[in-house]
Amino acid sequence: MTAEMKRLVARVAGVVLVVAALVVPAVALARDRDHDHMRDSWERKHGLSIHKANGRRDADGDRLSNLGEFRSHADPKDIDTDDDCITDDNEDPDRDGVDNANEMREHTRPLDPDTDNDGIDDGDEDSDHDGVTNAQEDDQGTDPIEADSDDDGVGDASEDEDHDGVLNRDDESDDDGDADEGEEEIENCQQGADEDADAEHVGQDD
Repeated sequence: MTAEMKRLVARVAGVVLVVAALVVPAVALARDRDHDHMRDSWERKHGLSIHKANGRRDADGDRLSNLGEFRSHADPKDIDTDDDCITDDNEDPDRDGVDNANEMREHTRPLDPDTDNDGIDDGDEDSDHDGVTNAQEDDQGTDPIEADSDDDGVGDASEDEDHDGVLNRDDESDDDGDADEGEEEIENCQQGADEDADAEHVGQDD
């Protein structure tokens, strides 16, 4: 082998080593040993097994699966990650009118308001083609992937879920960002948090 060939081989080997050094950490970061679509590094951080698929489980019992917590950037061991009195399953981080739990049922992304990039927000889509948008289903508590949630022979569009005299298909959200069915719980939680804060201030004053 000539000296020129040796120099060429050395240069190629150097390039290969540099590329390998860049690729290996990226692969390690994205590694998913148990193939549950959650990165090992994230599972370790939150105390989940990296050897047993547990994406469908719900470690904190907030009705949002571990995989849903991962995709929503929430804590799988805390039912209210940001302590705002709205449980992680009812949060709507991308503000498309669909909460995290329903995004998972609809196979849409909790952090992307228009998952399929068709110019229509996920909340304005109609996953089960029943005449009720995903956001309306979310607000009324019906199943976004079942055209007849209660299997009574009447489609969700023709039901009046909240008994307000307006059919589901015509019933608009109250647009305050919270599901109607959970608003009382949120108010109670916020009231309790305010009372705790007042008690803490009193203790500090003493």
